[in-house]
Amino acid sequence: MGVAFVLGHPVAHSLSPAMHNAAFRALGLPHRYEARDVAPAELPEEVTRLRGLTDLVGANVTVPHKEAIGGLLDLVTPEARAIGAVNTIVLTGSRLEGHNTDRVGFAAALAEREVAVTGRRVLVLGAGGAARAAVLSLLAAGATVVVANRTMARAAQLTAALGGTLIAWPEAGGDALAGIDILVNATSAGLQGEDPLPGVALPSRLAVFDLIPTARLTPLLTRSSAAGCRTVDGLLMLLHQAAASFTLWTGENAPIPAMRAALPRRV
Repeated sequence: MGVAFVLGHPVAHSLSPAMHNAAFRALGLPHRYEARDVAPAELPEEVTRLRGLTDLVGANVTVPHKEAIGGLLDLVTPEARAIGAVNTIVLTGSRLEGHNTDRVGFAAALAEREVAVTGRRVLVLGAGGAARAAVLSLLAAGATVVVANRTMARAAQLTAALGGTLIAWPEAGGDALAGIDILVNATSAGLQGEDPLPGVALPSRLAVFDLIPTARLTPLLTRSSAAGCRTVDGLLMLLHQAAASFTLWTGENAPIPAMRAALPRRV
């Protein structure tokens, strides 16, 4: 019997235990998945604890540790380094390896909703790890990417490192999203019921992807749906990045239907 974890602070709200435990049951694997609340100051000690476990299957990493944990691991993959964040820890022999499955999850969610990005103009809101994963995926697929962030310096760092164009944050009034085909919210706005673009009109031609995975629809997705936009739910990205993590740990194809059924609402 093995054990896997999601490390975060806070982490009690995480939907990952339900998904991964459903996946273990579906494949008859005698493992369990637990959430561990780890304060930032406790992170080095937690990594040491993981190293001492003889039954470790693997781990996920969520906020606020995704950027900090890489320096505590034995290896970080080139993709995780490019994204600047680790969301999956894989045990290889005695080494703890840092991976990132967000780009795969992002692309799979778009594909499932049949949102084509090649040749489309995409606005990404945010400049953290999720935004970087989205930008990498979009550029690789042939999209034209523009990035906006409340802190312009962070957005400038992202575009300088990965590509894309920096623009000012869209504000209410006029056609703030003129020329945009796809809107991606990669900020944290939505976790507590916030709307990242309050008052900004959402044209029905838009496809809107809110990366926030919440038990209820975010205000941005609710408003987008009401405006007639095609929407992509953050739960889909969570599902597909979790499936990729599961395969890295176990070598098995993830039972996505079982994992999907464990989510708090239908996607």
